[in-house]
Amino acid sequence: MAKRKSKSNNLLIAGIVIAIVLIAFNFYISSQLKTLQQPRIEEKTPMMGKPMSRMSLTAFDEDKAREFMDKNGDGKCDACGMPIEQCIKSGMMQCSGMDPSATIGILGSQHIHADFKVYIEGKPVDFEPYAMDMAKMDAKITSSFIHVDKGAPAPEKTGDVIHMHATGIPLRLFFESIGMKLEGDCLQVDGEQHCGIKMYVNGQENTEYGEYVFEDLDKILITDGKGEDLEEQMKSITSFAEGH
Repeated sequence: MAKRKSKSNNLLIAGIVIAIVLIAFNFYISSQLKTLQQPRIEEKTPMMGKPMSRMSLTAFDEDKAREFMDKNGDGKCDACGMPIEQCIKSGMMQCSGMDPSATIGILGSQHIHADFKVYIEGKPVDFEPYAMDMAKMDAKITSSFIHVDKGAPAPEKTGDVIHMHATGIPLRLFFESIGMKLEGDCLQVDGEQHCGIKMYVNGQENTEYGEYVFEDLDKILITDGKGEDLEEQMKSITSFAEGH
């Protein structure tokens, strides 16, 4: 009789232990899902003496996210099956961690800068109309992932420095976000195609063009080779990225 009672007690204890383990596991899964559903936004960090505004995907970014992650248009991520809006709120443009072909990291996964100049017909392209105001996060923002900033203190000018706020962002995404197109050695500006351009990174010719993912403090020149000589265009590239 005592043995039977002891066996019953052991079964009861085992049942309680299993129940506790199941409850803990369910709690862990619930907490992970809750975390994933929360928007991933970049934390405030100092930039040019002022706190950086919190960032989220822009309309352009969201359209690209749907293009990358929901190719069949069913409202779900092709790689993980989650609602596409949930992935977007998590700061994803591509399904990082689930899609083996994904190369673009979550928004805020890094913040680096490069000095930048583009010359067409011998004149530098003016990026002022395409700049974003980090202090206001106004409607003119083009892409939170890669952009030029407005309101840099003199002598820096808008467009001297390009900002990347995630890993793996190709240069073509910047041009696409502002209505231009960099494909191969052709750059489309204001609807006009300019082919035969050359790109230089840190003084060396680079044939990756729009597929290039710049590194911190790179110096990038894109030129159609017209107007002033190449040496003068190279000299015009600033060193303001070091101060960001």
